[in-house]
Amino acid sequence: TMRQKKEASPDSRPPVIDVSGLHVSAKTLSPGAASRMHALGRASTIRSVPSIDDSESGPESRHSPLASSVNSTASTTSAMSAAAAATAASPPLPDRSPPPIRLKSDDVTSPPVRWGARAVRASEPPPASYVRDVTSSPPPEGLDPDSSGQWDSTIGKAGLGKTGRVINKLVSDNDALKRDIQIERLRADEAKQAARLVEDKMERIISDYEGRLLEASVTKTLLTRKERQVETLTAAIDVEKKKAAAALEREKNWRNELEKVRGDSAAQIDEATSYAALMEGRYKAISSHWRDQGDEVKRAVTRIRGEISTIVEERRSDDDKIQTLRDLCDQQDSNIRQLRRERDDMSRLFDAYKQTQEDDLRGIRDEARAREEEQERILEESRSALAKLKWALNVKENVADAQ
Repeated sequence: TMRQKKEASPDSRPPVIDVSGLHVSAKTLSPGAASRMHALGRASTIRSVPSIDDSESGPESRHSPLASSVNSTASTTSAMSAAAAATAASPPLPDRSPPPIRLKSDDVTSPPVRWGARAVRASEPPPASYVRDVTSSPPPEGLDPDSSGQWDSTIGKAGLGKTGRVINKLVSDNDALKRDIQIERLRADEAKQAARLVEDKMERIISDYEGRLLEASVTKTLLTRKERQVETLTAAIDVEKKKAAAALEREKNWRNELEKVRGDSAAQIDEATSYAALMEGRYKAISSHWRDQGDEVKRAVTRIRGEISTIVEERRSDDDKIQTLRDLCDQQDSNIRQLRRERDDMSRLFDAYKQTQEDDLRGIRDEARAREEEQERILEESRSALAKLKWALNVKENVADAQ
């Protein structure tokens, strides 16, 4: 490469003239070339100054059309400065002196250079830390402001011509567009973050909604189950209430019978007591009158007491029989109900059987009637055919002209 060749032969380089931080070979410049470069420098007054944006000094920006034009402008400017340094010893021309350039500092380390066309070394864009601040000097008196040119932070003397103004405008528009793009990117990032937050919130809401739906479904299922249980328990309670009402009714009947038996027993006991008192009075009367018949009276009393005990035992057995009869009545009642149901079933089955028999008989009658009509028709046809056959056999006798 060119850099390796330069490093391999450092003694073969031509002497370099350093003018205002620009390295130009003085050996390769002739007076005619210097004058031509001076005229070219007056025509092209835009000097390449690196942009503040680091992205423009990258490899992509160096290979862009704007970078190539800037590099060519830098080459011509370097050549112009070298020509001005070479002709510094000669008397200056009145109308060909370049406009004055003021640099902020002259002790800045010179940037690396590269060899260009016509043995002119154009300096590489210096790093951001070595960029020189270019200030605009007020134009001298009697000089047109447009001819003096204002230095721009990006392009240089961009106000000298239409091209400079266009480039300056394009650069400013490019910076504004970059800022707008950065703002839009930030807005897009914020919108994405907001959309992501909204999506997370929607997912949480959906999961919460699904959980509540599941909980509502489970609650509804449990409520339905409880309602069925309540219905079952209500039916069981109604059955138990009916059983309790029937038991209360039976208890009431039993109590009535018990009171009735107690009343009858009390009446009989009173009657027996009165009868015993009467007998005792008689016994006393008899014993007073007939002391000798005391044994007979005692036997009579003993007999009466035995009769009373027998009556009491009979009443007790009657109570047991009444209870047994009551149980038998309940059993017979249930049997009667069962028999009634069976009778109803038998009546229903008999009615169904009778209806079936009537339907079958009706069908048989209809079939017999139809069969009889068919037989009558066949007999009628047979009679008619027989009569016709007889007439045909006796045609000679019936028809006079028949042979």
